[in-house]
Amino acid sequence: MLDLFGIAVRGLLHRKKRSWLTIVGILIGITAVVALVSLGESMQRAVKRSFEELGYDVVMILPGELGGGFGGPGSFSTPFEIDVDALSTVEGVGEIGLLNFQSVYVKAGGKEGFLDALGVSGNIFSFFKVEMVEGRGFTEGERGAAILGREVATELGIGAGGTVLIEDRPFAVVGVYSADSRLDEDAIIIPLADLQELTGTRAVTMVLVRVAPGYDVSETAKRIEDFLRRSRGRRDLSVQTMEEVHEVVQRALGILGAFLGGIAGIALLVGGIGVMNTMYTAVLERTREIGVMKAVGARNSQIALIFLLESGLMGLAGGILGTGIGSSLNFIAVFAAKRALGTGVLEYGISWWLVLGALGFSFLVGAVAGLLPARAAARLDPVEALRYE
Repeated sequence: MLDLFGIAVRGLLHRKKRSWLTIVGILIGITAVVALVSLGESMQRAVKRSFEELGYDVVMILPGELGGGFGGPGSFSTPFEIDVDALSTVEGVGEIGLLNFQSVYVKAGGKEGFLDALGVSGNIFSFFKVEMVEGRGFTEGERGAAILGREVATELGIGAGGTVLIEDRPFAVVGVYSADSRLDEDAIIIPLADLQELTGTRAVTMVLVRVAPGYDVSETAKRIEDFLRRSRGRRDLSVQTMEEVHEVVQRALGILGAFLGGIAGIALLVGGIGVMNTMYTAVLERTREIGVMKAVGARNSQIALIFLLESGLMGLAGGILGTGIGSSLNFIAVFAAKRALGTGVLEYGISWWLVLGALGFSFLVGAVAGLLPARAAARLDPVEALRYE
């Protein structure tokens, strides 16, 4: 067996340029597969971590249908009013957090313009954490305070201890948060009561309800839906559990991953055809050599195995290089996303099953592509092969 392996390796090294060109075909396909699948895995890890941080015992109340996802201004749409005191009496309802997203006019550091403002109730940071890079968060009942996203703080040249004018009202900057908070760094967080005063409305754009211990999340969500239907007289709000939202997001990522994987599979198929073409050419070039091996006693199975090993090794070489390049592209994509989007939307990670699967699959593609050429080599008549010029 080792002798056959050595012959296969020498065959590849004898035609280096053609072997490398063939390997590149497999390399491109495996690179695409590993990069796309690992990117999808990175997105799933980030999504899972986000939902775990918020907790699966949380129910969201949103205007209209579910859309946008939690974690940025895109999550907040049409404002609505809700009777918090009445909502708190629903069986199973525990802590209630309120959020309101609005665009406000800000002046600070000699600059002015419209910025995104997120008004939050004092307990909102018990629902999701905000990573502070400077200063502190809000205290219960605090008014006239603001927390700036790092991008806003840098642009305005203001840190903790400074002052900003929001709609001509002064707010003391008590802290600066980072992108690790799953919030855009170009926003300002202020107490909900202050934002409601500035906008002259009691409306909110999202309500978070933590289910009380011992109560079923799905049953509590149904009771909240019934309460909203009775109290509002119309179905203009959507009630979603974190588990439901997670399933929707994971399903969408799964469909996207399958689609992208199919595209990458086409590239891999093209690479396999390249291997087959190379091996057929190798059979023609080595016809006399095959005749000599058969003349000295080589069996058909041994001849076929030599060519299968050659094609499989080309596939494996492409798989090794493609896996390395694909995982590197994933790392670059995650790094670029964090720098460009200013948020920890992606989390780098590549699983061992993906690496082993890519290597095994690349070897299999190469071996399968070489199956027909290997069979053709094994079936050559030794006398005719020795006469071949």
